[in-house]
Amino acid sequence: MAPTSTVHQGNPSSVQHGVLFTVLTLAILFLTLVPVGTAVFWLGFVRGDSPCVMCWEQRMGMILISLTGLFVLRFGPRPKYIGMAILIAGWGIFMGMRHAGMHGARDIGQGFSLEILGAHTYTWALITYWACVLVMGALLLLVRDEHLQPGPRTLRGLERFAGAAFLVVVGANIVQAFASTGPPPFMGQSDPIRFSFNPRYWHWSLEEWKPVTLGLRGRWAVDKPDLATVVSDSTGGPLGTLPVLAVTERRPLGLALDGSPTDIAYDAATDQFLLTTATGVYLTDGVLGRIQRHAIIDAGYSVDIGRVAGVAFLDSGAVIAVGENKSYVVLRPNGHANADSNFRYFLASRDQFDEVTRGRFGTARARLLYIMSAAYDPASNSVVTVTFPNNKVKRLIVSRFSRRDLLLSEEYVPTIAPSSGLVLAPKRTLDDLAITGAAVADGQLLALSAAGGTLLTIDLTTRQVVAAHTIPGLTRPVGIAIKGGALYIVDDAGGLTVVARPPRM
Repeated sequence: MAPTSTVHQGNPSSVQHGVLFTVLTLAILFLTLVPVGTAVFWLGFVRGDSPCVMCWEQRMGMILISLTGLFVLRFGPRPKYIGMAILIAGWGIFMGMRHAGMHGARDIGQGFSLEILGAHTYTWALITYWACVLVMGALLLLVRDEHLQPGPRTLRGLERFAGAAFLVVVGANIVQAFASTGPPPFMGQSDPIRFSFNPRYWHWSLEEWKPVTLGLRGRWAVDKPDLATVVSDSTGGPLGTLPVLAVTERRPLGLALDGSPTDIAYDAATDQFLLTTATGVYLTDGVLGRIQRHAIIDAGYSVDIGRVAGVAFLDSGAVIAVGENKSYVVLRPNGHANADSNFRYFLASRDQFDEVTRGRFGTARARLLYIMSAAYDPASNSVVTVTFPNNKVKRLIVSRFSRRDLLLSEEYVPTIAPSSGLVLAPKRTLDDLAITGAAVADGQLLALSAAGGTLLTIDLTTRQVVAAHTIPGLTRPVGIAIKGGALYIVDDAGGLTVVARPPRM
């Protein structure tokens, strides 16, 4: 079969034929020489940068797209080549997003490996793959019927140069891959050492063969808080036998709440309690006998609040409801609120509160942990949260967010004060507790654990546990509030338990 001609003067279709393959050749040369060639020759051989396993994935994808382009130059834009290139580009976009997503949330200027024009290489990989998809789309618009003729094409000089450049760049990558990664079964490192041509400095690793837990969300596949998984037996706590707080009252709340309670708070200035359900906020009188105002927030509007897990009174009459995902909404009671304007914020009782703001608390140590409690510390003018353990991470972390900008001020893992006399049981830690309620008074954080019915007293200055007590008869408590010399505890079944407040330590 005779090869088809590439360009014939005076034939418009042949000119189009030439334009298509000229643009494709230039695209192949750019992809081969700029991202892949720069990576291996300049970053690798000159700067000593070695690819990690994901960098190799992205680089190999670019090489395969260039190879597919060479097949198109030789045999024409057949559907199987176009389809293969699109599939490879889709995989490359996924790998680029996955790689960039691991580092994109770091602080300013932080990242992995070297920068090019202020962006790290994995960021450029994502941009390159997007550009490949756009170029493929543009090239498809140039395809005409004559381009689909059977048989191989006769390659022009520029096209042959693209093939030669491809072989040189691939050969250089083979050299770098052998030196930095090694032959099978070695497969590279997640954090590779500096590249060198000297075999004395080569480090072939098998670390990437270590088994990992597979999942669509990886380490973010964290179960949401579930009190059904918490053991409330007070004899099985990590701190052993503790002093018992006297129960002075037990009764059902008897309030018409839309769902089960999730937290409680008290404001001495107005003598009001604040209760929450998954999406409801309720202000009551000082004896929890009557609901004075309430609202059902639209938890999915704008910032996703999810399920409200903590609540606290703030300054100037405002209240904050914090979701278990550490998103929050600040509300201000208003008996003359505009119901029409509040339609977007609330699902019911739109004339009772105004929404001040919504946002998200950002954490560092507690990023992979949900919360089930929130409290307000007037001394530091900050909101305090405590983590809840999950299937991936068990760690008790206290986080504090400034009321001025609602940004993270500090995070810490509390320790046991030597003067407290508390001793952990063998192979037990404070991380075994499941904090579901929190309240602050007199510079101390009272943290209530649904596991074991344990109440911790944490000094907010020393960040130490200075006392611990047991509250008998608690089943799945979800919130705690301080009123005078008493602690008011609600459970998810709508029960109220009142106990004597422990003395300040």
